[in-house]
Amino acid sequence: MSTHPLRDAVAAIATPLADALGIALWGIEILDGGRMVLRVYVDARPGMPAPAEGDAPEAAEGVIPSDVTSEGVTIDQCARLSRQLGLALDVEDVIRDAYVLEVSSPGLERPFFEIAQVAPYAGRTIELTLAVPHPEWPGRRKFRADIVRVEGDTLTFLPDTAPRPDEDPAPLSVAWDDVKKAHLVHVFPDTTRPQPGGKTGQRKKAQPKKPARGGAPHDDTTD
Repeated sequence: MSTHPLRDAVAAIATPLADALGIALWGIEILDGGRMVLRVYVDARPGMPAPAEGDAPEAAEGVIPSDVTSEGVTIDQCARLSRQLGLALDVEDVIRDAYVLEVSSPGLERPFFEIAQVAPYAGRTIELTLAVPHPEWPGRRKFRADIVRVEGDTLTFLPDTAPRPDEDPAPLSVAWDDVKKAHLVHVFPDTTRPQPGGKTGQRKKAQPKKPARGGAPHDDTTD
């Protein structure tokens, strides 16, 4: 996976700031086009417990709240890092043009920036894009696959399809430097399958509540 000079410069500033807040820098995305978007991902340090529900305050500007807390990073930590990092980038004049800074956790479908980040997710499903087509699959750069193993700088994965209809999928190996981007695929439980007792996992609609005496009918039906 290729590096970016600006990404390295931002990481050099963001890493100690994240460490001081008790969290770890997971990776940095730089989205060009119009106004630059600098997206900084932070995660809990290994072994750190996830915060309790309700511990996090409301999201601050530049902080994406949807993915935080479940991964062990609070909105407060993201907000503090956003303020500190934004100030440091301005003082160091790292980015000359206008930009938008976003700080969040990697979320359920976390992007991978280093091959070491992939190893703990062996057996899980990922989507990856190669810099050039794989030699064993001419013309194909994008894959949805299961992670088989990580050995050194080599990633081995099992695609969900084969090059030809009459073949079964076979594992492919690539050097991490040949991976343009990759992210985890979160598979949600199938709630339509029958559960023990012959019931499905579908949520039952609530019935309208009876109106209180002297009041109008109140409908709490959910979709």
